[in-house]
Amino acid sequence: MFAKFQLICIILFFPLFVLSQVQPPDTTKNPYEYLLLDTNPQIEKPIYKPVLGIGRGVFTFFGDIKDNYSSNPLVGRYALIGSVSRNLNSFLELNFNITYGKLTGNSHTPSSNINFLSEVLIGGANLNYNFKHLIKKPSDAMPYISLGFESFEFNSKADMYDANGKLYNYWSDGTIRDVSENNNNELTSKIIQRDYKYETDLRELNLDGLGKYPQVAFAIPIDFGFKLQFSNRLSAKIGATYHLTFNSNVDNVSNKGEGIRKGSKKNDNFLVTYVSVHFDLFSPPKLTAIEQHYNDIEFASIDAEDEDGDGIVDLWDECPQTPPGVEVTPKGCPLDKDNDGIPDYIDKELESAKDAIVNLEGVTYTEELLITASNTPNAVPINKICEYYPSLCKETTSVKQFKTMYLDIPEKFKPVDLNNDEYISIEELNIAVDKFFDFGTNFTIDDIYELNNFFFDQ
Repeated sequence: MFAKFQLICIILFFPLFVLSQVQPPDTTKNPYEYLLLDTNPQIEKPIYKPVLGIGRGVFTFFGDIKDNYSSNPLVGRYALIGSVSRNLNSFLELNFNITYGKLTGNSHTPSSNINFLSEVLIGGANLNYNFKHLIKKPSDAMPYISLGFESFEFNSKADMYDANGKLYNYWSDGTIRDVSENNNNELTSKIIQRDYKYETDLRELNLDGLGKYPQVAFAIPIDFGFKLQFSNRLSAKIGATYHLTFNSNVDNVSNKGEGIRKGSKKNDNFLVTYVSVHFDLFSPPKLTAIEQHYNDIEFASIDAEDEDGDGIVDLWDECPQTPPGVEVTPKGCPLDKDNDGIPDYIDKELESAKDAIVNLEGVTYTEELLITASNTPNAVPINKICEYYPSLCKETTSVKQFKTMYLDIPEKFKPVDLNNDEYISIEELNIAVDKFFDFGTNFTIDDIYELNNFFFDQ
């Protein structure tokens, strides 16, 4: 039986681990989705990794031979349960189960004293439904039901002899003696006790002429109970599974028997009440909204980036895009030894006087240049511009008006010009940017940068 137990484990567990591989997310729609932080409630996504479970329960047998405690589902022979499960969606779960234990029956009546014990090994699968799509506010304690299909192996034996090999003889006074009951041996018979060691193979004994009947059968398990969620990775189940079998020989009593061994036509069913604990060891931890959106970004590499190659990482570089080879300060800015605001690499006067007024090349303004710069040249009044620059004006109803000079809008940006005035306004630019982040446009991030540059150039 141990070899068959191993075989069932391999058959049940291997396909589940193969199916539990998670497909990578599809990022072909928009490679920049991780830049967006969507704080709206997210639809719960199922976990596609196996969840392992182990439990303990008791068997209750419902057949022709019953125990005295058959009416109490909490008292009976032990059952060990192992399971592997995975979510198909938020409310359906696929379970693969293995159950091992012992079924027993002891019938003691004035006309019948029959017993049996059978080790059973059950392996199967069921589909679990947890009502989550009907319950608006799921709690940490959720009911569930399930239906499945399984096979089980049994090997029924009986306790017919005591420890000394004496056959049990049941007398009408309720005792068990070493000889059969009659008036002549009442005083010479010896009372013996059952040792509850099931030593006799009932199929081999062939009391009812059933022959070598199969000791492997099929059943339909109907499961119901409650699942208690303690954390993201730890949960428990309290429930009961009723096994509807397609076999009536589990207790070795059937309708083909005779006399006290005459059974009903009903199949031998049984119940398993159980408590199990389940561990989610393989699923990745749940992420917050921010972590989900930035999960694909390698912050370690970003922290070490130095775009201008000046030896100062971008996070601390106060002067990005420094030209190659230029000596910089610890803050990443080009050296400016005379503090005139012009870096040394373009400063044509490296030792300007303190507080001197310099031009863009770092050269100190002369007194004449300062006077010239302080005198604002005369400007042309707007209403006179057409008189001075007639080429910049157009005729409108015999009246000359100043023409606004814009750059031609590139063809791919013309849809951004909503009012068709051949000019992209700040409002139209903002609308285009909003559409990009709402995935309402085919523009790429490079197109948005290009559109932004065109807006300032026009």
